Amino acid sequence: MYKIFIDTNIYLDFYRANNKDNIIDIINDIEKYKDFLICTEQSDDEFFRNRERIINEFIEVLSRQKNSFYDNNFISTLESYDKYSKSIKAANESIKEMMEKCMQLIKEIDRDPIYTLYSKIRTNMCPRNEAIIDMAIKRKYIGNPPTSNKTTCCDEIIWETLLYYSKNDLIVVSRDGTYKENYNFLANEFKRKTNHQLIIVESISEAVRLNGEIPSETLEDFENNLIVEKEFLEYGTLKEKGNWVNIIYNALLNLGGEAPLKEIYEAADSVISEKYPEKKTNKNMKATIRGMLQKYSSDTENFNKKVDLFRQISRGKWAIRNFKE
Repeated sequence: MYKIFIDTNIYLDFYRANNKDNIIDIINDIEKYKDFLICTEQSDDEFFRNRERIINEFIEVLSRQKNSFYDNNFISTLESYDKYSKSIKAANESIKEMMEKCMQLIKEIDRDPIYTLYSKIRTNMCPRNEAIIDMAIKRKYIGNPPTSNKTTCCDEIIWETLLYYSKNDLIVVSRDGTYKENYNFLANEFKRKTNHQLIIVESISEAVRLNGEIPSETLEDFENNLIVEKEFLEYGTLKEKGNWVNIIYNALLNLGGEAPLKEIYEAADSVISEKYPEKKTNKNMKATIRGMLQKYSSDTENFNKKVDLFRQISRGKWAIRNFKE
């Protein structure tokens, strides 16, 4: 039986989720697996430190959405003036209420639904100690992954904590490149120091499935939407990485620029097997591919309105837009 460690950024991504899923259902789904889960004191600090920063970012975004009210004698005589005036005032009042709600959630943490999820599954806490901190500092100086930024050693402390306490095979749920890109190094070190197996996956659903449980469709859909949205937002910095957009693009290149979905699935699977085996754990591969195709195509309602890579030829058939052999 694997223990499961969920990276802090997975929880923080829940704040940024751009979908309408009921977070209460997600909380109940994840809580069912809390006996498998472990948490570290360092990741606990990171959650509390960053949740306030993220909520403050929302407040800042909302404040920029406020509408200035344009008024003069001529404008006020126009037929739609009253409707315009009421709409602007109503919108600004709603924005003000949402900002106040966000500020309230910072102070009244128990009313925060994401914190509610986190608090229910942070029971198996692994505290840090001086030995762990010393090992993390040494790891930082040596340059071994996982690595934080130049001024901190947060990821190093988390990893040394996991090494220190692990008595079981471990699944790390993380979409952070410092884990995914150094999987072989970390897996070998984990095996050498704990005599247990390490697996790194991108979603809680994948971890639950590897533990012999069946995750709910609600949880799988929610996480799949998160992955699609996150990879879209990071596309500009991941053009040379093994993200799903580039896997699909390369699959279509291998198919001559266009193909039905069935062939795209197969070609993408070949690309993953050859270059990005860590993606194999995604049991929602077909849904992820469809989501990415739609997100990056102006032919669909889900288009991101920024990067137009793919063209929908017909139902179930796709191509690289402006493909040249």
